[in-house]
Amino acid sequence: MKSFKSLAIMSIMILFSLLAAGCSGTPRGTYVWIDVPEEGLSYPDLQPVIVEGHAAGRDGVSRVEVLVDGELWAAIDDPTVVDYLASFQVEWLPPEPGTYTIQAVAFSSDGSPSHADQTRVSISLDTPTPTITETPPVTDTPTPPETEVKFWSDPETIDAGSCSNIRWEADGVNSLVFGGVEQEMEGVYQVCLCKNETYTLTVTHPDGSVEKLKTYVNVVGSCADTTPPPAPSQQVPTNGLSMACKSYQDLAWLPVSDESGISQYQVQAQRHGGDKNWSEVSGSVFGGIPGKSYHMYIECGWTYRWRVRAVDGEGNIGPWSGWWKFTDNLE
Repeated sequence: MKSFKSLAIMSIMILFSLLAAGCSGTPRGTYVWIDVPEEGLSYPDLQPVIVEGHAAGRDGVSRVEVLVDGELWAAIDDPTVVDYLASFQVEWLPPEPGTYTIQAVAFSSDGSPSHADQTRVSISLDTPTPTITETPPVTDTPTPPETEVKFWSDPETIDAGSCSNIRWEADGVNSLVFGGVEQEMEGVYQVCLCKNETYTLTVTHPDGSVEKLKTYVNVVGSCADTTPPPAPSQQVPTNGLSMACKSYQDLAWLPVSDESGISQYQVQAQRHGGDKNWSEVSGSVFGGIPGKSYHMYIECGWTYRWRVRAVDGEGNIGPWSGWWKFTDNLE
C-alpha cells in the first residue's frame, strides 16, 4: 500500500502538470515533503540516516535546506527539477542516542520559503540482556523514591517573532540543569524566536543516572531580515592581470547566500590611463545584475579596477568586495 506522502506527491505532480498545461487560476507557492525516514522511525544504533524527499513550485525550486533540531544540516542549491518536481537526498549521522526532529524547507526562484515538513526519529543503543543470577532474599530493603519529570513547550508552535514558555516540573530527582545552570524543581523560561529551536533539560536521578529530555518550539514564518548579505568573492579576471588589447572583459564572482535571497548584484568600475588618477567608468555603478558575472566594455591602453556587492530580497545592501585590477594594453 502506498504511504500518505507518496499519494500526496503523486497528487501534487498531477496538479502541477495540469497547471503547466494552461489551467486558469494557478495557485503560486512552494511545497516540500520528507519521504524518508517516516515519522516515528526508530534506529537501533548510531548509523547514517538517509533523508529523502521532494519539493515542487510553480515558479521553480532554487534551494532545499535540511535541518536537524532546528539547525541547518545540509543545503541543496539548484536541485534538478523535472515537471515542477525536485528531489533531494542527504545523509545525516546522529551524534548520540535520542529523539531528533528532521525538517525540510524549499525555496522558490525568488527566495521565498515554503512551510517546513518534518519527521521525528529515535536513535537507541541496544544493550545486552543481563545475566540473571539467584541471590538470597534481602529483608527490609527500602523502596526507592518514585521520580517524575515533565518538560514541555507552551505553546509548541508560534508565529515568527512571538514567544513561548519552556516549562519543567520534577519530583524525586537529585538535580535539574537547564541552560547550563542548575534549576529549581519547577520553573519556566520564556523564549521569543524567529526560527525553530530545541531545548534540553538534564536530569540526575537518585541512582546517579543522567537523563536528557528535549522539547521543541516550531516557528511558522520568518522575522524581518535586517542583516545585509556578505561581500562576494571575485574570480575573473585574476587580480593584477595584464592582457593584450580587447574591447570587453567579463567580470565574475562567486554568488552569496542570504535568508531573504539575493535580488541583485552591483559592480563599480574605475580606470586610469597611466597617471593613477582613477575615474569612474561610464555608467558605473552597474546595478540590477541578476547573475554572477557582468560583461563590461573596455578600451585598450587603460588600467581598470572593479569591485562588487550584493543586495538581498529585503533591500539590505552588503559591503563591497576589495578592488581587483587588470590592464588592457595597447597591443
